[in-house]
Amino acid sequence: MINKKRFRFRIFIPVFPSFNIYSSLAGKTTSVGPVYVATNANQLDNWDVEVIDENNLHGKFYPRDSENRLDHEQLQKERPADVVGFYASITSTVPRLYELARFYQKAGVRTVAGGKHVEAMVEEALQNAIDVVVLQEGELTIKDLLGAWEQGRDLSGIRGIAYLKDGILQKTEPRPLIHNFDIFPLPDFNLLRYAKIKLYPITRTRGCNSNCEFCAVKEKARCSSPENMMNQIRHLVETRNARRFFETSDHFASQRDEAIEFCQMLAAYQKRYNLKLKITIQTRITDARYPALLAAMKEANINTVCIGYESPIDEELIAMKKGYLSDDLLKWTHTFHEYGFFIHGMFMFGYPRNPDMTVKAIPLKERAERFREFIKQAKIDTLQVLLTIPLPGTELRDRLLRENRIVPIDKVGWEYYDGQYPLFIPDDGVEPEEIQKIVGDLMVRFYTFSNFWKIAKNILINFPAIVFTSSITIVVGRVRYIQKAFTLWRRKYFRNYLLRFGGHLIVKKWLKSYSNDPFLQKLHMAKTELRNQSNRELEQ
Repeated sequence: MINKKRFRFRIFIPVFPSFNIYSSLAGKTTSVGPVYVATNANQLDNWDVEVIDENNLHGKFYPRDSENRLDHEQLQKERPADVVGFYASITSTVPRLYELARFYQKAGVRTVAGGKHVEAMVEEALQNAIDVVVLQEGELTIKDLLGAWEQGRDLSGIRGIAYLKDGILQKTEPRPLIHNFDIFPLPDFNLLRYAKIKLYPITRTRGCNSNCEFCAVKEKARCSSPENMMNQIRHLVETRNARRFFETSDHFASQRDEAIEFCQMLAAYQKRYNLKLKITIQTRITDARYPALLAAMKEANINTVCIGYESPIDEELIAMKKGYLSDDLLKWTHTFHEYGFFIHGMFMFGYPRNPDMTVKAIPLKERAERFREFIKQAKIDTLQVLLTIPLPGTELRDRLLRENRIVPIDKVGWEYYDGQYPLFIPDDGVEPEEIQKIVGDLMVRFYTFSNFWKIAKNILINFPAIVFTSSITIVVGRVRYIQKAFTLWRRKYFRNYLLRFGGHLIVKKWLKSYSNDPFLQKLHMAKTELRNQSNRELEQ
């Protein structure tokens, strides 16, 4: 006799509000946090658990509305949920999250949300149809919460949550941060419905040892054991035929010795089974100082490193509390390239000068030129330049609010907090629109249509030349050397041009989306309100 579970818990990852630079990737991967939480909730005897990523919907079986989006009304009829959870770490998706929360709460469904945005904006979330906000990590908290709701128990004994009781905010005792991740089951991607995963997200580190002003992650880094990480990859390779992975930690090598050990285990596993996995990580530029780490990463087939340069301008690096300068960035970038890594460089333009620091003002044109020159000298393979985002829960947002520089949320909402829109008044009388124009120009100059012709040139000229040279030089084992020549050509000539041409199409599509958006009108009203408020304060 089959024991049917009595309750259903469904987690949603809300869709992005409009096309952005992440949209092309969203349909191939997902956010790993909800999968971890769902996997642990699924251990409960009476609960059926699933995850739905609105950014990654494939196949004919998901119910659709007239706009081809997920039809939540029909979904709730087909498979009614008792509790709905929301992933709230991406601020730009929060308006959609609240829209869904209101729908489900009206339908009598309990709602819970977790993530950096709602942690920083607890009262906002609770006033927008979220019954409970999970503070910090959710794997243990969600099991306690679902158990309490199942049994009708009071929530006050559950650590790490916030909720309203008789209209009054209640915050329970904080839950200690998790340090031993080996106690958890391996993440179960079978709980993800309607999705196709080509790039599997995994994470070995939570928290961060840096103290950047613009970041909300302040907990000290804690890492999974090398054995745990290896088991995650082995499980995905052997049960889901996974070959491509994205390690989502803010800093892959925050515990360097364990990172090296994991890389060695991963290299040995691939060698033993004649596998070649493709692994992308996020790491720090400062890791270039450790040759043993870079060598181990390369041996493990980590081929692409995503590095948060933030800025090549020394004055801004000082304001961000990065702890190094632009000359260091350039030197360390060359080191990563010497080891054969592809570098995806991530930058923020228009970082606001901190008035508490003795940092000189830099004209806007000079700032733009410094970016262009650094990108050219560093020979970064792929590029991401975003505007500075004053995210909730960051010291940067608190500072800009004190300075009365952030455009009001009721005029320019959270949906614009994705790095593609100016959200505060820049330094030295510069207009926000000027900052945005420069960011667009930096991306357009890098991701040009001319990369299409470079692809064609390298197919027609460079590749035949490499094969011909290999053929006439090597008589014995010719086929093997031609294969090596193809690999060299693909890495050296073809890969970057292909990605940059794809980037050109993405940037072009975003510019079209931006031109159809009412953002500029909203920004104009927001600036007027800010200036009127400043004038009133001066008069007082």
